[in-house]
Amino acid sequence: MQKNCAIWPSELVESGLDQVTGFIQYDSPRAGGMYAIDSRLIGSVAVFSDTQRARLTTWVVDQHRSGVSYPIITADVLDGLNPKRKLRLSDKKRRFFEALVSLKFALGHWIDVDGEEAPQESLILSAWTECENNTEFMGLIGLLESEDLIARGDRALGYGLTPSGYEKLEQAELGGANTTQAFVAMWFDPALVSAYDDGIKLAIEDAGFEPFRIDRKEHNNKIDDEIVAEIRRSRFVVADFTCGQIDVGGKKEAQARGGVYYEAGFAQGLGTPVIWTVHSDCIDYVHFDTRQFAHITWNDPADLRTKLLNRIRATIPGAL
Repeated sequence: MQKNCAIWPSELVESGLDQVTGFIQYDSPRAGGMYAIDSRLIGSVAVFSDTQRARLTTWVVDQHRSGVSYPIITADVLDGLNPKRKLRLSDKKRRFFEALVSLKFALGHWIDVDGEEAPQESLILSAWTECENNTEFMGLIGLLESEDLIARGDRALGYGLTPSGYEKLEQAELGGANTTQAFVAMWFDPALVSAYDDGIKLAIEDAGFEPFRIDRKEHNNKIDDEIVAEIRRSRFVVADFTCGQIDVGGKKEAQARGGVYYEAGFAQGLGTPVIWTVHSDCIDYVHFDTRQFAHITWNDPADLRTKLLNRIRATIPGAL
């Protein structure tokens, strides 16, 4: 059944009712792919500005990138959106090439952006780059052309990549870093030794990468400087938000892992993929600002190893 997209009402897309959740589901290239939304929220989204629609689209795209094939838009998701936190131009350019990777763009392929009706490729690229309208998207295309990353080809309606563009594409395929290192951010407590040794470490190695923990490196530099340097050298980051719990007046309170939040946020700022994990007992203590990301909830090291390996394979190019 075709309906107008709940996020971008001008787009006619496939729609239906999810029999399990009761939410309305859509498959919309302009909104970043498949998603579902509580029907009670459609009216709220209908009055969104284009800036808010673009931010929500980025959320859908990033949910897919983190391994969620069917993200669900709830009231908490809408409350967590920050329309002022727009992507920088450098982010848009990086995500343009990451979108091409998702489209399996290869040598000799073309990017269709023109025509009376927007080709699906341009809708997907607009979604990934948080463009609010076609004018902004064509401005991005013009900028990439001026930087000699794309060029008009023989086809009237298409762009191809230049040699510099293919270099950017290769960088995107490698996750931004030509390395096999995976940085692990977690609570360095004896209670989590097995979670790392029998779970995280083995999953990363199973996928063909090399795990790195800052507490297991000998160095003479300031610890913060070493963390920043190693995250920059890493292909992706595994951030585990399992935390200690203390009894305060008969009520459990979490000992938040501030360092893990910092390291995950820094990696995201660089465009380095982050995989979020947390023990099932601690999922309710994950901070509101990051709860929107798809956390792997695990019960024991073996469960963590299996789930993490599957997520790495689903989201990191080149994983075994």
